[in-house]
Amino acid sequence: MPRGGFREGAGRKKEYTEPVRKILLGLPESVLQELDQYANQRNLSRPKAIAALLKQIHRSEEPARQKTQHKVVLQELKSLREKLKKSSD
Repeated sequence: MPRGGFREGAGRKKEYTEPVRKILLGLPESVLQELDQYANQRNLSRPKAIAALLKQIHRSEEPARQKTQHKVVLQELKSLREKLKKSSD
């Protein structure tokens, strides 16, 4: 009876859909303590806690980016309206 090797459905399921790279990260002790506290409160590993924090930052920046884009579009529309007004006069 053969043992080992690839078996369909065997092994640990992948947590990410993209390749994962390992890094060495040096942090001040106080920052590491905050990270560990954050991870422990959410039952996460350090890497997952860092990924969660980065996603949280990205989500919080998105509305500000959209607001800036809306301002640019409004300014462009106002400028276009001014040009159309001048050309019709």
